[in-house]
Amino acid sequence: HELGALHAHMGYGESPWVFKGRALYQLQLVKCEEARKYIPPNFRLVELFGYTLGGFYLARYSDSPVGSFDELVALAGLVWDPPASCAWAARVYVNNKAARDHGLRSVGLPSRQAAFLEVPDVVSAGGSAAAGTQSGRSWWGQQQQPKLNAQQPTATGQSPLRQSPLALQINNVERVRGRQLPVPVCTLMLPRAEEPGGFAGPRIRMALPSYSGATSQCPDLLKYACDLWTNIRFVVPATVKVPAASHNQDNDELMSAVLGGRPLIAMVFDDMEMTVQEPERLLVPIMPKACLAPGSMTMKAAGAPAQ
Repeated sequence: HELGALHAHMGYGESPWVFKGRALYQLQLVKCEEARKYIPPNFRLVELFGYTLGGFYLARYSDSPVGSFDELVALAGLVWDPPASCAWAARVYVNNKAARDHGLRSVGLPSRQAAFLEVPDVVSAGGSAAAGTQSGRSWWGQQQQPKLNAQQPTATGQSPLRQSPLALQINNVERVRGRQLPVPVCTLMLPRAEEPGGFAGPRIRMALPSYSGATSQCPDLLKYACDLWTNIRFVVPATVKVPAASHNQDNDELMSAVLGGRPLIAMVFDDMEMTVQEPERLLVPIMPKACLAPGSMTMKAAGAPAQ
């Protein structure tokens, strides 16, 4: 199989692919005029009063086909997939080159090499952070797996059970011209970590489809499925700080309009196991924008990104 051979060459091996770790999934309002910049006109947006549901998916994978890595998916909005809907990724940021290359070449994702840095939480210092980001361990700095030694230092030199900075800065570190961004993608003031011994929420299965493709590396439209087996709990939404659009308005890599929307709801997936199936090509021609009027749909259940 052509796609399967390419995945194997990229180091992912045969599908399905399994990712283990935890994730934060936050839905935000995104203006439809901004979302349409990233979504092929074949798809109708799920919209209401000029807005669609975008946001982000932030994950820390402790295990995957290419080992541990971090990921931020900037979600442009929802597209109609009767009888439900799917999220469309505007950008995918990873700190693993194999994952970046796999996303670009074989899954049709706009993946970028990125750095995930813990930084001082200047927003909280000013007293304007979200309610979930008071002093204490952030969701990002919490222990990834119970089997880890509580005193084992992290990459920042801190014990995972000690207080860590609450702000996470994501930087685009691409060297390829046309994919670079001279300012941070965003800075996230994350919710607090789950207290030791606290309730992690019910454990459920979720089946979430995703669309991708229509890129220069992967011109076909693709659809693939991911199945999650995870504990889920609702948390106070993260506060997102983005660069001012006026500073880099001509740079297509600026995600401020997507990531800077009003937050609506945030969910944490703990002890997550995500199984991703090989994408299938859709026999749908990519149509000029003039051929398809923007959609106007009632909001349905959201889909989620996947690797």
